[in-house]
Amino acid sequence: MANRSARSEVSNIVQIIRERYDSLNNTHKKIADFILQNLEKATFSSLMEISKEIGISDTSIIRFAREIGYKGYQDLRQSLIWYIRRIIYPSQKPAFHFDENGQSHPLIETVMKKDIDYITRTISKIDTDDFDNLIKFICSAKRIFCMGWGMSSFLAEYLAFNLRFLSYQAIDVVRERRPLVQQILPMDKDDILITFDLMMYSAEIIEAVEYIHEKNRDIKIITITNDPKAQIVQYSHLCFFIDILGQQFRLISLTAPFCFINAIIEQVFSKDSEKAKTALNEIQRVVFSSPLHYSQLNF
Repeated sequence: MANRSARSEVSNIVQIIRERYDSLNNTHKKIADFILQNLEKATFSSLMEISKEIGISDTSIIRFAREIGYKGYQDLRQSLIWYIRRIIYPSQKPAFHFDENGQSHPLIETVMKKDIDYITRTISKIDTDDFDNLIKFICSAKRIFCMGWGMSSFLAEYLAFNLRFLSYQAIDVVRERRPLVQQILPMDKDDILITFDLMMYSAEIIEAVEYIHEKNRDIKIITITNDPKAQIVQYSHLCFFIDILGQQFRLISLTAPFCFINAIIEQVFSKDSEKAKTALNEIQRVVFSSPLHYSQLNF
């Protein structure tokens, strides 16, 4: 068998799967269909997550990888990563993007329109009753634990930072020297857990949420994810689904989840405006009175 990495320069994994598809057995065709229809998920999910999603054994996926010419699952995954980087998100992008009618548009305008589309689709999926309940949970909670891993950690920190700005006791739970589950050990029934689990899913997130779910069913768990089939959904009291995908651009857009967080903060402010204004006025007083800072904010 020729070296796979050398061959991938000429024939990528999608081409290889399509070329071999008719000769595969039914189980291997099921795996092939999953990969072709879920490229990002197949690339960034673990072997265990993929096998559970498809409903087959880990061994079957390993055999499939060997059947189409790879040394094993990790070798196949490396080819998927190559495909994602070189084909879907190539390193060189033109300054203009061509739409389906062949009309050119400045790339920055195209990105803007796509982000607006992500925001629109995300907000249209938000259940207003669920959103109102989320605000109630936040306003009545003793402490708000905001958890995320990888890119989701930025969202968790951003939400916690803004809630603290409004004088809420918000704690960001992100990967540091301590495991995530260790950081949420102090949680009790008066606390809530808001978990961001987008795109690159983590077994550590699942472990932490499972722990809270088993520890005390009264602790409210809110999940913000892009996949209704994500494992974390089953443990959640409220779920919100964010649109972040798309194959037009190199990077995954976080515009929609940041917009959703801004909506949360604005609604929290409106729900308890006196408390928020008191906190903001105190921040303004401290900032203006400090010789080390200046601010143009006028609350």
